[in-house]
Amino acid sequence: MKEFIEELIKREDESIVSVIAFTTYNPSIGRVLEAGGIKKFQQIAEALVKALPAVTTAHDFDAVHSQTVSRLIRDFRTARGIEVSYGQAQKPINVFLKVYVDWAHRPSREVRDRLLPFLHVPLDSILMKAIKARCSAWYSSEIRPKITASQQAFSLSKLDQKTYQSWQDFFRQQYPQKPLVFDIAWAVNRIKT
Repeated sequence: MKEFIEELIKREDESIVSVIAFTTYNPSIGRVLEAGGIKKFQQIAEALVKALPAVTTAHDFDAVHSQTVSRLIRDFRTARGIEVSYGQAQKPINVFLKVYVDWAHRPSREVRDRLLPFLHVPLDSILMKAIKARCSAWYSSEIRPKITASQQAFSLSKLDQKTYQSWQDFFRQQYPQKPLVFDIAWAVNRIKT
């Protein structure tokens, strides 16, 4: 039994990544992406976690984030068998990072505190509509010109990297110490709907 317990203790960090990946992937995007994608997402989350301690700047974080999103786009298809968009790919990654880094204080408190100003806000239609309602001038000048079709406005399947980055830049400018504070709008506005 002692060896079994030692093995469990040794694998705790791995287990935390795996469970958080599973519990964030399914509700955030599991129904939109291909069936059976959780194992692939867990591998993506493991690679992402290994890269986090080396991140020291927003530029570093954005590069790691972009590589991770690109990997998800490359490795996944949607449930309908089509290519995953940037908007769809960012969602499980950002929800995973929110829970793993911010809420679970992983991989360490020091890394969490360093990463908080860099983390991206998980985008979805609820949050984007809430921001548009409260910051209509910004939305009209920064986001609206990038929208080429009306259905694109709040659709993750139509969200490209350039528009996505405009949203993240806005969040960082408005609350640089912890842009993830804007994710609270998702919870508050989801309750209303």
